[in-house]
Amino acid sequence: MRRTYAFAALLLFAGVSFGQNLPKFSGLFFGDYYYVLGHDAANTSVNPTSIYSTTGALTKDMQAFDYRRIYLTAAYDFAQDFTAQFRFESDPSASSLPNGKLSSMIKDAFINWKNVTDGGNIIIGLQGTPQINMAEGIFGYRPVEKTIEDLHGISQSRDMGVSYNQKFSDSFTAGLLIGNNSGNSIQTANGRYKAAYLYLQYNPMKELTVLLNGQYNGTGPHGYNRVGDIIVNYANSSFSLGAQYFLNGITAAGGSTLERNGLSLNGWVSLVDNLRLFARYDNYTPNANTKNTTFANSNQNLIIGGLDWSVRKNVHFMPNVEYVSYGMSGSNPDVVAKATFFISF
Repeated sequence: MRRTYAFAALLLFAGVSFGQNLPKFSGLFFGDYYYVLGHDAANTSVNPTSIYSTTGALTKDMQAFDYRRIYLTAAYDFAQDFTAQFRFESDPSASSLPNGKLSSMIKDAFINWKNVTDGGNIIIGLQGTPQINMAEGIFGYRPVEKTIEDLHGISQSRDMGVSYNQKFSDSFTAGLLIGNNSGNSIQTANGRYKAAYLYLQYNPMKELTVLLNGQYNGTGPHGYNRVGDIIVNYANSSFSLGAQYFLNGITAAGGSTLERNGLSLNGWVSLVDNLRLFARYDNYTPNANTKNTTFANSNQNLIIGGLDWSVRKNVHFMPNVEYVSYGMSGSNPDVVAKATFFISF
């Protein structure tokens, strides 16, 4: 009998000990009901907003219920200074099967070695890049639309590699990521053309953020891509106002160049408890060296406006409208009305 009690106590102790170090699960889910109010039938180029990349070619009066992102994340603490994260994502524009069925893909898979130096961390594996992820964190409202660089494919949101970030003080941090330049894709023979991502973040006060980003990567023999951007944002409990500007130059092996640039203005204001008004304006130049003779090369102006109703802390309903005009004579704008929802846990 004593052996039975001792064995039961051992099992109970092991169960409690294991339960104190279980993986932590989290997730999010957002999508829309959308209705295409206007679209230029001559515009057969890739449309600029993420709702379009989900549906493919647009037609006026197209409408549907659609989800745009599902995350399921598991995080595990091996020790106080070692953590790991594994994340699945389902994105209809990026993770569908050849037969058209919806699927999922690996979004993150990394180990974080914390405080390897005083205030310094090393992350190894498939991880977020600063250009996209830090901008999303600063501006918010990713469920409504991608940030300007993500929206136009200027930089990728993930890369496989190793990064080091250092907190020098309460107001200044910096980081460097060296990656394969392959995103979430399988590495190819061009893997020798690596990518470097650098960021410097300065917070002179709690409400004000200044972020500088840089990216450099090879695109093949004698070809390279470079991106630089700056973000300035002020936010308190009542309102937020920020701007992002980027320059992108791509030089091909033969010497030809492509120059792109963009400006994004973002903001929101609290109207009453649990209700905000948000707005955004983007100006994007996809090819500064070519006259606006095609939709693909025309200057684009994106305007977004909507309301954010926080039904609960992690449940939001956000009716909004996206309007895109093109710098072509006689062209018609794209107009999409959306009822966006967002939940997280």
